[in-house]
Amino acid sequence: MPESRTTRKSSATQKSSHTKKRTASRKGRSKAKKPKVALARNKVILLSGIISVICVCALALNILLNTSAEISSEKKIQEIQKTAEIAKTMPAEGEKELPKPAIKHETKTVAGKETVSVKPAAAKQASEKQASPAKQAPAKQVSPAKQSSPAKQASPVRQESKSSQIQKSVQAEKKTPVQTQKPAVQSQPVKKAESVKTSSNQNSQIASVTPPKEQEQIQQNVPRNRFAIPQASNGATVVIIIDDAGRSVENTKRYASLPFPITIAVLPKLPQSRACADAIRAAGKEVILHQPMQSMNLNLDPGPGKITADMSTYEIAAIVKQNLLELGPGVKGMNNHEGSQVTSNVIKIGTVLDVCSEMGVYFLDSRTTAATQAPQAALERDMHIFEKAGPYLDNDIDRAKMLERMRETLAYANRHGRAIVIGHVDKSVKILPDLLSEMYPEMKAAGYRFATPSMLR
Repeated sequence: MPESRTTRKSSATQKSSHTKKRTASRKGRSKAKKPKVALARNKVILLSGIISVICVCALALNILLNTSAEISSEKKIQEIQKTAEIAKTMPAEGEKELPKPAIKHETKTVAGKETVSVKPAAAKQASEKQASPAKQAPAKQVSPAKQSSPAKQASPVRQESKSSQIQKSVQAEKKTPVQTQKPAVQSQPVKKAESVKTSSNQNSQIASVTPPKEQEQIQQNVPRNRFAIPQASNGATVVIIIDDAGRSVENTKRYASLPFPITIAVLPKLPQSRACADAIRAAGKEVILHQPMQSMNLNLDPGPGKITADMSTYEIAAIVKQNLLELGPGVKGMNNHEGSQVTSNVIKIGTVLDVCSEMGVYFLDSRTTAATQAPQAALERDMHIFEKAGPYLDNDIDRAKMLERMRETLAYANRHGRAIVIGHVDKSVKILPDLLSEMYPEMKAAGYRFATPSMLR
């Protein structure tokens, strides 16, 4: 037993040694079978460059093929659209070309007469002027139903020599009148008003028939977008006060005829003060008193009917009442003309506010000085007054500058809800009324509201 064990062990050790040798010999063979390959660096770079160039060329070719396919597809679409448009216009063009053989036949059969051809409106009118009176007479006798087609207005000879094919074209023309032939029927306003509805010259022909007042209303209702007015926000309301009326009724009427609510302040004791107030009332606009008051600059004379800081409260009250009554009934309020010396005195301006309360009119502080005491005097009386809030519109007598002031006014109204701005009658009458009239349709379309101080009370 011990020997057998030792023999087994020895045989096992021999087998293990043989297996180790085999594995070692296999590893050596495998290492011998994998020789090291040395790659040339230049060849690798060259090969990678060739591969990249091939890829770029393939990509460019793909892009070119795609763009060419897109261009060809676009061309096909355009060709299809052109053919569709041509197909739509084919009947109208056929109707124009069919009468031409009849015109040539007429020139052969009728000797000594000029040829007549279907032309646009301007050329047709020229040919009608050159035609003889005998030839124009039958065209005038044609009924209005037949005058809508130019083929019916040619001549009686032409009508007798028509073929059945031309008669079909004439019937088609009656059903679908051509737009270029419509101006030829200018002698009949009724037929023109009916046929103008589908014409490309619609606006000009309507204007020739519409009365001037209706034309102005149409123009006012159509925003022209000339001034690029921003959209209104925050309930933006514009209040425009025009000062210094009383010297010219004509200039006052320019502002009173504006198509929106406006307030005009009239100076007292002038030759045309009452006439200006009457003109404003007749136009349906708001009249207020432009009360002259002494300014800090004593060299400036505010004009007749003024009040000064050295007057007693009784004198101030009497003058203001007299000036209000002078302008007649319906005076809604008053504002100060100059008056920095009076408005900065709480007692004197308080007396003016007492008269306003007694007479049932409002007071508008023109804010000719930052030291005004009108708000304090109103607070002491628990009274509501208005204050200028926004720029003076016509400090510069220039249209571009006035347009800038109006833009500032709209911006102020958008920020604060409303703007109260001031202009002057005689100072800017040649520019400001026209500018406001032109801007109004666009401002209205943008959502701005116009009011007077009495409308805001």
